[in-house]
Amino acid sequence: MIRAFSNGVLSRSLLSQALINTRAPIRCRKPSPCDTCLFPQDKRPCFDIANVVVDRGNQCHAKFIRSFLYNHFWPREPSVVGLWMSLNSQYLDVLTDKYAHSGDRFIAYEKIARTGERKMIGVLVANKLFPWHADELEEWAHFTPSKPERHRMYFTAHCIKSPNLFKKYNVDFIYDVEVLTTASEVTAQGVGTLLLQNALLQAYELRYPLVQVVASSQYTARICEKCGMKREWEMDYTDFVDVYGQRVFFPRRPHHTVAIYVKYKDPKIGAIVPCKPQLT
Repeated sequence: MIRAFSNGVLSRSLLSQALINTRAPIRCRKPSPCDTCLFPQDKRPCFDIANVVVDRGNQCHAKFIRSFLYNHFWPREPSVVGLWMSLNSQYLDVLTDKYAHSGDRFIAYEKIARTGERKMIGVLVANKLFPWHADELEEWAHFTPSKPERHRMYFTAHCIKSPNLFKKYNVDFIYDVEVLTTASEVTAQGVGTLLLQNALLQAYELRYPLVQVVASSQYTARICEKCGMKREWEMDYTDFVDVYGQRVFFPRRPHHTVAIYVKYKDPKIGAIVPCKPQLT
């Protein structure tokens, strides 16, 4: 009798606990469209590319670009991470100052509808590249005591010399996209493609014959392919060795290769003439 009573109490307690667990949670707010996320788990929900605008940077944006590079670009750049290069490196400090204060700088902002503010979510920096830049890098690397800095300088000079684009396309300079980065929370959501499209449009309007992107990561390579750029050169990171024949780079997956993408515009072909209004 006592055993049956105890079994009945235990079964009723388990049944009530199961009903409590399956009961719908009590809402303390109104339902929101964000309760059902239609975006993949690796992407930020409620992000709309229509709220992104691209502006040209100037000297007033230098400190913001510098902070963005240290927070989003250098910690994810395969040519830096693969060398275990410290963020306190003087070489990275020089490059950051260069990218923050010179060249054509395109900044992507996301407009926050709730507050009306704008948040920086992407940066692109492009400069003119001349044939003697590779020799200057190798000479600078020869007198650099730090091995990671020296390896990256030789690597950059190797990427300039190997495809020999100056001779192939018979150009005096190349419009080189040196930095193309986005915030980690908006990766693969179209921000990098929007930045590169604006840079290509800028080059087209200024009649630059050749645009180059050194895609050191797989993400940058996909962006270049979306923008219709052509792959001219490719190399595995394992193929780049030092003077002793030892491997230098150990990047993270899936960044195993570096490639160069270009877009050529024949200067003999004129630009598109805008339509003039009809005379009435």
